[in-house]
Amino acid sequence: MNRARFAEGQDLFKEGDPADSVFRLLSGAVDILRDLDGDPILLGTIGAGQFIGEMGVVENRPRNATARAASEVEVEILTPNEFFDQITGSPRVVRELIQRLSRRLREADDRIVNDERRSGEPRETSKDADSQTALELVKNAYLSAKNPWLRTQLHELVGLGDLPFVVGRGPVAREGLPPLQPDLKLDDTAPFRLSRNHFMIEKRDGNYYVRDLRSTLGTIVNGEPIGDHFRGDEAPLRAGENEVIAGGVNSPFVFSVSVA
Repeated sequence: MNRARFAEGQDLFKEGDPADSVFRLLSGAVDILRDLDGDPILLGTIGAGQFIGEMGVVENRPRNATARAASEVEVEILTPNEFFDQITGSPRVVRELIQRLSRRLREADDRIVNDERRSGEPRETSKDADSQTALELVKNAYLSAKNPWLRTQLHELVGLGDLPFVVGRGPVAREGLPPLQPDLKLDDTAPFRLSRNHFMIEKRDGNYYVRDLRSTLGTIVNGEPIGDHFRGDEAPLRAGENEVIAGGVNSPFVFSVSVA
């Protein structure tokens, strides 16, 4: 187990590198970036106390993002064996990893069930629907566009019921259909910020959660990045207004989710 320091702007590892170690961030902040047609896209920032690159080690696959020091940072570098030995002494970390992998298995099950449940076209929102009617359908929560750009596609409030609500992008030429049929399908142009299945809003035990559906660029919920590149795949929604950004920092796909 070694410690190392990285200057601001220095890469801890790059997208495509072998996942041969896990970093535990002791101080500073690290940006997570993904290459999008030659341009680096900032997906989010990780703070001190978190692991970086652990899922690549757990799943034995190459790095799928770049970790770059956003300030001077100090890290602890663990080999895969050292990482697994360390987490065996931390029930909390083990629980987080098990929950994350369990969610991925559940996600695969959800795709099968929802493919059977959903038939025909996804639910469409009527451009002429009255906002008051939409509020009556909301019951507990509703989704809307938070910026003028997105309002050109998402014109009104969309009520969220008890079933999972999937947000994604319509496929383009030579792309197949996504595993889940989106309830809200939006247009995007290359380089794509929005994945065909990007995120899902679901209700469990009376509470709403946003779950990233293994999107390319991840999702940010109230400032917390979630997805393959981060510690968790989901984040809870609080009462009142919540901000959900699909596609990394500065993405135009900025949503507001209001929960009663």
